[in-house]
Amino acid sequence: MSHLLSTAHAAVSGSLSKVGRRRGPVSASELMAELEQDADYQARRKARDAEIEAAAEERRAAREPVMADLRAAGVEVSDTYDLYKHPEHYPAAIPVLLTHLERDYPDRVLEDIGHGLPFKPDPSWWDDFKALYLKTTSDAVRGRLAAAMGGCARRAHYEDLLSFVRDEHLGQSRIHFLRPINRIGNRIRAGQGRAVIEDLASDSVLGREAGAILKGRSRSQ
Repeated sequence: MSHLLSTAHAAVSGSLSKVGRRRGPVSASELMAELEQDADYQARRKARDAEIEAAAEERRAAREPVMADLRAAGVEVSDTYDLYKHPEHYPAAIPVLLTHLERDYPDRVLEDIGHGLPFKPDPSWWDDFKALYLKTTSDAVRGRLAAAMGGCARRAHYEDLLSFVRDEHLGQSRIHFLRPINRIGNRIRAGQGRAVIEDLASDSVLGREAGAILKGRSRSQ
């Protein structure tokens, strides 16, 4: 889509240059009307639209196995992205999603599946999420699981959170654990969570978010 917009922008700029020399400033609607008559631009736009639709259809087809398993589990949704509208389906849907997140799909498809997970799941799912989080080699899966765990973390999970942020192999996904560490740690003992965040302020991956928390720009404060 960005390529299409760039193409349109280039075409508009070219038209603006030509029209500007001919009759001065013109409106955007006038320029768009000219583009509607530009055969080369229209051909490029149609080709790009077809490319975008083909890619979208390919992703839909790749998601069909998980959609079929969701239907078999009694979960009727048109897309994994729609699950948040039906939280009553999560008990049946989450095991299906976790099973498919272990499969060898392209990252874009894993992202689509992962977005079916709730952002604030019931804490009872912690162990299931943790097991896959530590097992997966996909950054897409790890990032989505970290977001879910960050949303449901409780005091009982505090030691897990500390273990995660210390493990550099878990990469950028660890950012999702900083705010719960700050929140939960400070509730355990005044300043405890903040001390952990201060230690991470110079970390090359976590430092920016740690600094935002220390400056009071964290939603958890």
